[in-house]
Amino acid sequence: MSSSKRIYELQQVDLSIQAKSKELEGINLRINHDEAYELAKANHDTARDAQKEREKQYKDLDAEAEGVRAALQQINDKLYGGKIKNPKELVGYEQEAGMFKGNLSGKDDVLLELMEKIDAAKTEIKKLQEIYKTAETDWQSRKVTLTGQADQLKEELAGLEKKRQEILAAVDKETLTAYENIKSRKGQAVVRVEQGRCLGCRVSLSISELQRVKGISIVTCSNCGRMLYLS
Repeated sequence: MSSSKRIYELQQVDLSIQAKSKELEGINLRINHDEAYELAKANHDTARDAQKEREKQYKDLDAEAEGVRAALQQINDKLYGGKIKNPKELVGYEQEAGMFKGNLSGKDDVLLELMEKIDAAKTEIKKLQEIYKTAETDWQSRKVTLTGQADQLKEELAGLEKKRQEILAAVDKETLTAYENIKSRKGQAVVRVEQGRCLGCRVSLSISELQRVKGISIVTCSNCGRMLYLS
């Protein structure tokens, strides 16, 4: 087998490894992350956290309202307990009671509004939970298929790597170094020759170049510098 054929086969194996490695990377990403599930869960968690905040607000405000009710009760006890006879003092307590009642009324209005929001959100949160749980189940199902595909790709990559090592054993160090250097600069190191043209740059080869390409040694295109392979 000519050196050009070996190095061309090496390139084909490298391209296959590159493509399958990229495919495996994509599959692993889909195994570890699922946009539909993550979005559904994020929507649920956001709604749940907002609900927790509403419930905390309700609890804190209700505690404040209880404090106002207790204070109002103390004032009412003084107003209607019969112990206070001074009209001026009674008027003062009545005014204070009015302030407490207004404060309590405002808090009760907010509490009612919060309770309505909490009740309405419960249904929405339950619906969002069902959506993300369904998305999670679908993702787990896809994982089974994706894991099988990943395992198949790993086997194929192992076979390609074995084949690569076999080719490398038959390629001299100088040729391999040239191949890696050209690949790093141009992406594709080896190109086919068809109808007397280098398929890397589409330039026609000279008669002498064509004759040398038909030999067993490595020949590079005088125009683009890539290694030439004539099947």
